[in-house]
Amino acid sequence: MRSLLLLILFASFARPVAAVETNLFARTNLVAWCIVPFDAKKRGPEERARMLDRLGIKRMAYDWRAEHIPTFDAEIEACKARGIELTAWWFPGRLDDHAKTILNTLERHKIQTQLWITGGGAATKTPEEQAQRVADEVKRIRPIAEAAAAIGCTVALYNHGNWFGEPENQVAIIRALGMTNVGIVYNFHHGHHQIESFPEMFRAMQPFLLAVNLNGMIIDGDKKGEKILALGSGDQELAMMKVIRDSGWRGPVGILDHRPETDSEETLFENLRGLDQLLQKLGSKLDYWAVENAEARAKLPLYKTIPAATAEELTAANGFPRKETLRDWHRSHGNSYGMRYSGVDQVTPANVKQLEVAWTYRSGDGPDNVQCNPIVVDGTMFAPTAGRSIVAINAETGVELWRFKPELPKRLRLQDTPARRGLLAWPGNEKHTARILFSSGDWLYALDPRTGTPVSDFGTNGRVTMPMSGTAAGAVFKEIYVVPGYHGDVFGFHIGTGKQLWRFHTIPKPGEFGHETWDGPTEGANCWGGMALDEERGIAYITTGSPKPNFAGNTHRGDNLFANCVVALDARTGKRLWHFQEIRHDIWDLDLPAPPNLLTITRDGKRVDVVAAVSKLGNTLLLDRVTGKPIFPVRLRRAPTSKLPGEQTSTHQPDIELPEPFSKQLFSPEDITTRSKDAADYVRQRIASANFGFFEPFEEGKPTVFYGVHGGAEWTGAAVDPHAGFLYVSANEMPSIVSVFRNDEPPKNPGLPPTRGEEIYQQACATCHGANRIGVGMAPPLIGLRHRLGDNEVRELLKTGRNLMPAAPEMSESDEKALLDFLFLRDRSAVAAVDAQRPERPRYSHNGYPKLRDHENYPGINPPWGTLNAIDLNTGRIRWQVPLGEYPELTAEGVPKTGTENFGGPTVTAGGLVFCAGTKDEMIRAFDQATGEELWKHKLPYGGFAPPTSYEVNGRQYIVIAATGGGKVGTTPGDAYVAFALPKKPRILVE
Repeated sequence: MRSLLLLILFASFARPVAAVETNLFARTNLVAWCIVPFDAKKRGPEERARMLDRLGIKRMAYDWRAEHIPTFDAEIEACKARGIELTAWWFPGRLDDHAKTILNTLERHKIQTQLWITGGGAATKTPEEQAQRVADEVKRIRPIAEAAAAIGCTVALYNHGNWFGEPENQVAIIRALGMTNVGIVYNFHHGHHQIESFPEMFRAMQPFLLAVNLNGMIIDGDKKGEKILALGSGDQELAMMKVIRDSGWRGPVGILDHRPETDSEETLFENLRGLDQLLQKLGSKLDYWAVENAEARAKLPLYKTIPAATAEELTAANGFPRKETLRDWHRSHGNSYGMRYSGVDQVTPANVKQLEVAWTYRSGDGPDNVQCNPIVVDGTMFAPTAGRSIVAINAETGVELWRFKPELPKRLRLQDTPARRGLLAWPGNEKHTARILFSSGDWLYALDPRTGTPVSDFGTNGRVTMPMSGTAAGAVFKEIYVVPGYHGDVFGFHIGTGKQLWRFHTIPKPGEFGHETWDGPTEGANCWGGMALDEERGIAYITTGSPKPNFAGNTHRGDNLFANCVVALDARTGKRLWHFQEIRHDIWDLDLPAPPNLLTITRDGKRVDVVAAVSKLGNTLLLDRVTGKPIFPVRLRRAPTSKLPGEQTSTHQPDIELPEPFSKQLFSPEDITTRSKDAADYVRQRIASANFGFFEPFEEGKPTVFYGVHGGAEWTGAAVDPHAGFLYVSANEMPSIVSVFRNDEPPKNPGLPPTRGEEIYQQACATCHGANRIGVGMAPPLIGLRHRLGDNEVRELLKTGRNLMPAAPEMSESDEKALLDFLFLRDRSAVAAVDAQRPERPRYSHNGYPKLRDHENYPGINPPWGTLNAIDLNTGRIRWQVPLGEYPELTAEGVPKTGTENFGGPTVTAGGLVFCAGTKDEMIRAFDQATGEELWKHKLPYGGFAPPTSYEVNGRQYIVIAATGGGKVGTTPGDAYVAFALPKKPRILVE
């Protein structure tokens, strides 16, 4: 009978319930709570995970008892296997042995969750008693909060009743603690006596709220023996839910089983059914399958403007950094200000042609792509090798001094490359010795610069856990090492001990500013390119990437702070000071990919300290360093609506006039290559059915052509002349052609033999459309075809072809039917059930990151295809723009220099030169800083895909670069560093 009841209940939930507002009460945001100790069936971890998976609940709050400690690991593994998030973990009130076991378990599995803790105590009677109680709770909770912060967890004060359970007391504790990882979880079932004051109480605790657990509610229900009620059984929960919905708070919402006499699955079903009824009454439902209203968008203003800072609002320059400090290179990108500027001026436009190879270092540990700008301190260069070691090299001779190999996992990830995007030398102080700091995978390392051995007083054996992994170089303010995580967030560590001091969430958590700008699963917004730091003011600046997944944003609607932002943080505390967002709800993968640059410009006759950030779109965000206000007005233009069901684009996107964009931003058929008729015809056919335009969204099954996936600017970013106010940036001009398609197909049973239709497809279609139907190059994906075309349309295409698709070979009527049945998935029985049970939101995928190329694999547009640019930030105008790199075979044919796709980045010197490599032709070049004239070039043994470093040893200036090839440009990989210098005895040049 019970099984029959569950089947009936399950059937009643087969219809998707329209989501309310921003998915607050949707199934995917629900957290199952109290389902471990209060389950009459006493399920084990695997059975429990399967139960939640059946219900469509993807989050669990783990309420355990001592008997469950041996199964902690099994619980986590079962949840991972079923895609269930451990949103919260019931936690002891003190750091006892059980608490330490939990922390060790979470750290071992890299789980970052909420830790729910309770307290007690009778009501206080005097202000003095209240103050003492708060102080006692702060003393009790602080060790828990610090231990939680060390592994990236938050602590939520649980309203279990008594003095501690009153939200106003919890707020007082949190304020007194002053820690950013402590908040509140509010449980309806402990608040029957607070129903009348709930609206006011909710407003007070909302800034700190991490989760809410629902329950059927009646006034004084706990006194009437009705404390635990199913949703919909009370008469007050609907009004309380309206308060939460209307507040804009968007955190996880729990439903609970707190009745040991019932099967948890039955209890959760009962709550889901009650929630369904409440949602029908709640109204204001959103249709996550709706298509945007283009007519309504067209009625909005065409332009909006963010005004520039007034003269009075500009921050006066403080004269830092001093000129004399710009002659060393102690941090990747030169210094904490990220200038990539060397004050050494021995090499000039007059003598640069005399540069010769001073030394070449070969690491000998295998070829691979190195993307790190090396550092030089006191005549020693520190850098990563192609074989994932860190080495010290005599910067005058190129001789290796020591080598350190970090611990690496068996399966390597991008973040497991030591110092992948940078490293730092810190000189030490009276308490702590000098050290070289870098990230490698899940660790932050500190090495002795003299010996390469781990620094013993830094963490454990010279390393500490790096939450979210790390790749970019951090920067130091006093004794605080600020470093961004590769997968998100920014951290402050003590430079001496390695203790984590603070953490800033680049995707805001519930209760934090900006959390309401996301309405679903959150990924991206990571600072993967790098950061800069104002050492005098103690302000750290980060730039962030786009929200994920790319190309379809229906799962994370909203502006998505702090994605695509410049964010200024107080280096002392990690508190956000200000932010500036370039693209709202970026669905095109148009990151702010590069470290910011700090410099001084002249504006309105005043020397002003600014931060500049270059973007993939080809913009330069120029902002006041202290206030974040733009130096020039920022124009926003009305953006088009999406045709993808469920997508919601931002109403306006940046259309910046100053500083002038340094790369193409808008594709047009007029851009198509004229290199040859064959090339032009090929590209024209490729884009015949494509969309393009100003921030053109994606359309299902149809290609979209746009610039910027590989820049504009890339992670290597810009260099600046801090005194003149000029910025130098290399850029790409390479359009992408991306297709998005519905991806809701059930997996194919691998045990079944291929159908006749699949056999025909593999013979006749797979070469162009891929064995997995995802599309290859110019050929569009065929996954989701049943949503886009009908049988007759496909038959016609098979007969006539279209654009670059030829007519299909002759086939029998039965074979044609079999092929159509395969393409439309009619030969797979599970599809009908999938189509009948439409999910809450559409699911989309894409065909990768194909570039628009011609038939000979050259870019499908007219050159330049890669440029080096100089921008006068005082005026916002481009000073000069020149092609960067060439195709020698085209040059031999008389084609003017085209430039190539490049990933290197420039470095500027006081001698009036700009050095840059990164091109497909594997050259390093020197340009006149004033005019852009190419003055010198040299073939590297392998491509140089990192910015050069300039330094001085014994009165001689050197330019060194990682020359290891490989990477996105696809040249032969190697293992070299090459240093250049003027001859020790100057040569006499004869014209």
